Amino acid sequence: MQKIKQFRMRNNGGFVCAGQIQYIDQNGNVQMTETAGNIPIGQGEWVDPGSLGVPDGSPIMLCFNIVLGSNRTAGQYYMSDTSSNQYAEYDITGTTLNSHVHFDGVKSS
Repeated sequence: MQKIKQFRMRNNGGFVCAGQIQYIDQNGNVQMTETAGNIPIGQGEWVDPGSLGVPDGSPIMLCFNIVLGSNRTAGQYYMSDTSSNQYAEYDITGTTLNSHVHFDGVKSS
């Protein structure tokens, strides 16, 4: 599983959204963090698993919490690693009820 430090998400949809992290805890249970804050239309944000309480070394996936819409996931797990200089970048497009998540690659910071 590829190691990353954080996610970069861009909101190119017709809605306000917020990043969340879905992760697997040490007991194998799927957990969800609080949201990282709203991202206005046309803007981007960094989503840092550590600042949202995710333990280092946990499998993590980016989730898009869409205000007044259907939430989406990035669909791929990574390993959280605070010492990594890699991040996974995603953007989201569409409308509240018909959105699409786009993977833009794993990049170095």
